[in-house]
Amino acid sequence: MRTPTLATLALLAGSLLTAVMPAAEIPRAAPDLPIPLPNGKQVKISDYRGKVLCFVFILTTCPHCQKTTQLLEGIYQDLAPKGFEVLEAALNENPDVPSFVSNFKVPWPVGTAGVLSAIDFIQLPKDKRPLVPFVVFIDRKGMIRAQYTGVDEAFFDAQQEQHIRDEVEKLLSEGGATKAKPAHKPPSS
Repeated sequence: MRTPTLATLALLAGSLLTAVMPAAEIPRAAPDLPIPLPNGKQVKISDYRGKVLCFVFILTTCPHCQKTTQLLEGIYQDLAPKGFEVLEAALNENPDVPSFVSNFKVPWPVGTAGVLSAIDFIQLPKDKRPLVPFVVFIDRKGMIRAQYTGVDEAFFDAQQEQHIRDEVEKLLSEGGATKAKPAHKPPSS
């Protein structure tokens, strides 16, 4: 009989932990999380009802989060006229949101959120330390239809932009567009 290697045992243990770790319920109603903005105002998830929303929890200093923001910018420009919106919430302590918005020319609101609020929002166990970004896709009815964290390598691969676009286009194709005014005004230049 062959003795299992340490790597094999670690892989099995990881598989067992993953199997018993409760998965987030999908689809589910998106909690109406308020996101404070640097200008003192706030937006809530419900402000986007009638739109397809990509809600992203980021660290403003994280290269993976910055890349996701850059990828979203092109998709947003293409699909905003069809009812697509983006909202980002920085999780780092005392983030310099205005500099982040300026440096990356972000055309949508970027606010702040607490780490525990983000973990609750995506229904992860509090003892797990997931990697950012957390990308959540919310349909026009306010239902979370898909979500990914930085550990989802199949989503955050070389085809990440296409994965995002596919999720958004799928939700946009479901129709139900409303004539509601945009959830936010783009920043003026």
